[in-house]
Amino acid sequence: MKRQICLAALVVVAIAIFAVSGGRPVFGDEKGVSGTKHDVVTPGTPVCVNCHIPHEAGADVLWAAKPNTDGQFAGLRPLCFSCHDGTVTSVGTFAFDLSRPLHLRSSGVRGADCDRCHDVHGTPYAKFLKLPGGADFCRNCHDKAGPVNHPVDVNARARGIDPVDSTWNPYKGDFSGTRLWNAEGTGPGEYVKCLSCHATHGGTPGTQFNTMPLGGVLCENCHKK
Repeated sequence: MKRQICLAALVVVAIAIFAVSGGRPVFGDEKGVSGTKHDVVTPGTPVCVNCHIPHEAGADVLWAAKPNTDGQFAGLRPLCFSCHDGTVTSVGTFAFDLSRPLHLRSSGVRGADCDRCHDVHGTPYAKFLKLPGGADFCRNCHDKAGPVNHPVDVNARARGIDPVDSTWNPYKGDFSGTRLWNAEGTGPGEYVKCLSCHATHGGTPGTQFNTMPLGGVLCENCHKK
């Protein structure tokens, strides 16, 4: 009797969902993948199937195919690298350049790998970042910005500071420069932000993710003698 009641309840729920959806299959947004840059399936296909399958998956978290990697990466990086290796998209390829510093991560540890900062299922912030802050995103975890450290959120040009090299565009192979940002940290402007001197991907070798070599090179780009 209980089993029949449960089955009847499931049928009622299914009919209700079908009716609400207008008679169309309901796949859900899967944490906001629909409509994002990671929604790359054909219309009418569940948004998750491009990356996940329920049976005979290629790797952890039910990946639809074995990650495209030559063994130089571990953890979640090869999963991202499967598309961001230049074969599917050129966006972010520099993040996998092993000759350049990358933000510290724990390979294969959930919440401490690439997913320490990113959620591929969509977020309200740019670049699928999990937390706000724009060019001051670093301050969500790092509080070393204030009177005893280099200040941020300062209007540099109001103080007569104009970097010699004010561009940093790794998408064009430019890995040198100190950028000034708008007040929100979302685009070019006049303010010093965390990402004026640092880059979580594509930093200068031998530095703490700096956009220029340590010493006079980085400092004197803004503070001229």
